[in-house]
Amino acid sequence: MQQNYTPVQSPERVFELDAVRGFALFGILMMNIMSFAGPQVEGQLTMQTSDIYTGSNAIVIFLINVLVTSNFYTMFSFLFGLGFYIFLSRAEKKPGSTYLLFTRRMVVLLCFGIAHAVFIWYGDILTVYAITGLLLMFFYRFKPAVNLIVAIILLLLGTVFVLLLTLLMYSVRNMDMGEFIVPGNGFGMMSAAEGSYMDIVNLNISVLSMMITSNVVMVPFVLAMFLIGLYVGQKGYFERLASIGGLLWKVALVGIIAGLPIKFLTGYAMTYGMEDPMWSIASMLAYTIGGPLMSLGYVALLLLIMRRFRGLTGLLQPVGQMALTNYIGQSIVMITLFFGFDLFNTIDAVWFPAIVLGTFIVQIVLSHLWMKQFRFGPLEWIWRTLTYGIILGIKK
Repeated sequence: MQQNYTPVQSPERVFELDAVRGFALFGILMMNIMSFAGPQVEGQLTMQTSDIYTGSNAIVIFLINVLVTSNFYTMFSFLFGLGFYIFLSRAEKKPGSTYLLFTRRMVVLLCFGIAHAVFIWYGDILTVYAITGLLLMFFYRFKPAVNLIVAIILLLLGTVFVLLLTLLMYSVRNMDMGEFIVPGNGFGMMSAAEGSYMDIVNLNISVLSMMITSNVVMVPFVLAMFLIGLYVGQKGYFERLASIGGLLWKVALVGIIAGLPIKFLTGYAMTYGMEDPMWSIASMLAYTIGGPLMSLGYVALLLLIMRRFRGLTGLLQPVGQMALTNYIGQSIVMITLFFGFDLFNTIDAVWFPAIVLGTFIVQIVLSHLWMKQFRFGPLEWIWRTLTYGIILGIKK
């Protein structure tokens, strides 16, 4: 009965959802460029800060950490949860095992993520989404209120834990921390940047174990945003955007006003305080409370803006419709730029926004050209073909 499964066709798509996803890709790249362009991760481990992240450049990094870092990461998680609901709610109307279909979808995504992490860039997020997505299946039949309550509890528990750990680190910050923090040689990112493609692969593999550990810690917070997205899908908010303007204004105002002070604090911690264990721990508040608030505020505000400026939806929709292709495409472009042209750790951070904006504009143009001729992005076509077990027509 697999042949009865078909992916979502264009008339059924929620174009505003695609547009928000496209906007999220811009923020994801703005956050990730700090790792693509310089030894950010290595610097945190070795306590040696690159010039890219100091002086006047630090102001740009600070603004990115306040306005972007964790905000778009959690926004993408929210959108995934909402997309999860749309996928399952439509799949269960057709014959066959809905959960088996979704499991195949997550397994294929996991394979994409592993390939991305090993052969392109160690900072992959798809593996976390695939694993957490499997957990999300247990919540699909729960009532919307239950899913929202579980999400809030996860975020609150995480916030309390981070605050308690921050207080603990504050109480011992004057002690000799040498036995706890031992500067090392890092992962040799500069050597990889100056070497061959296999050096990059070896670098990815060497960093991967650390990234897996970090991602496991992030699973509860990712799951929380998945559940909020699931809640929004269950309540049908995206199907009646025109009638929930008041709710969108409330979410936008509360999310941004409440989240901004927290993000200023964590932005300072991420930019100026990562050598201090206390500030390093405090920076996690960006993922437990600051990022979730700001991301929901951003989504609501963007939806309000798109209602007023209709053309913005059409501009961003093709980018979000082929989000997987564009996400991995960003990694290929950035690795080629900074590693292939020996620009790693050489370009000042003040140029990061311009590089990101230029790259995103190119992605907008290419996405529009591609989607005029094809039904899916190239990687989306592979993903759907492997998920549904049939070769789908890609041309319109």
